[in-house]
Amino acid sequence: MVLCLIALPVFAILGIFSLKYRKLAGESLDCMFRTVTFRKCRSGLDDRIKSRITGKMMKHSPRAAKFTYRNYKFLSWIVLVLFIWSAYESGIGTYNYVQYGNCNGPESTGFCMLDPTGAYSGISETNFDMPLYTLTPVVEEDDPIIGNPDAELTIIEFGCYACQFTKKAEPTIAKILEHYRGRVNLQFKDFPIPSHAYSPEMSYAADCAFLQGKYQEYHDKMFDIRGSLNNQDLLDIAEELGLDIEEFMSCMIADTTKFEVAMDTHMGVEAGVIGTPTFFIGEKRIIGPKPFKTFKNIIDEQLS
Repeated sequence: MVLCLIALPVFAILGIFSLKYRKLAGESLDCMFRTVTFRKCRSGLDDRIKSRITGKMMKHSPRAAKFTYRNYKFLSWIVLVLFIWSAYESGIGTYNYVQYGNCNGPESTGFCMLDPTGAYSGISETNFDMPLYTLTPVVEEDDPIIGNPDAELTIIEFGCYACQFTKKAEPTIAKILEHYRGRVNLQFKDFPIPSHAYSPEMSYAADCAFLQGKYQEYHDKMFDIRGSLNNQDLLDIAEELGLDIEEFMSCMIADTTKFEVAMDTHMGVEAGVIGTPTFFIGEKRIIGPKPFKTFKNIIDEQLS
């Protein structure tokens, strides 16, 4: 009866394509029904499966076949437990995919780790049980906005231009801005990860492009280019966008530029950001490059 339980869904699926398996699925169903109503299974399907398994094993290892034959019921129960556990995990994965857009649920993440305070040395990418919030970040009027400046809702993103996970989130952000047609915009706050080469310089470059009215174009260019960037690459992008290079280079080394980036990073630290990308939508937080549906659930709630 135990193997009949396992065989039923397998034969039912295979029965879609073959009459032979449809008949076996019927036998499995009949055997299971008779067993749960305390009647003897008439089809002998369980015994046939047992004979088939041990017969095939006999060709390769008589000792293993003998062990399986003697402990058939015990082994069947183990297989059943594993089958039920697998079905349960599959169900959880399906629910998470429908609800959150990924199979691992709301805590599934990937991000570039930064621990500026030394407070999170024991925390992993998927373990956020510690009280991370200390201050909710705010939208700053003198910082650039991507999208409609008059949108109803602003997503705040703490990102690192050299972080692969921040880059991975870009298509989702573009999809969000397009989907909500001006109702949602984005403010990208610099949170450079020192372990990534030229990460601070990339943040300085974006801020300098902002001063010349080319922030979004420069922002997008840095994420569009494959591989890591260096100072020459940053100058090349500035030239391509028609920026004043002398003014751009002066801005790159200016204390005010470095202070601006440092203030963004400080705001992130105060808000409990420990990696990029981290998004704030109202008081809700999303860590890592989550699918569109994860953002949509929170955005719709905020807009309503």
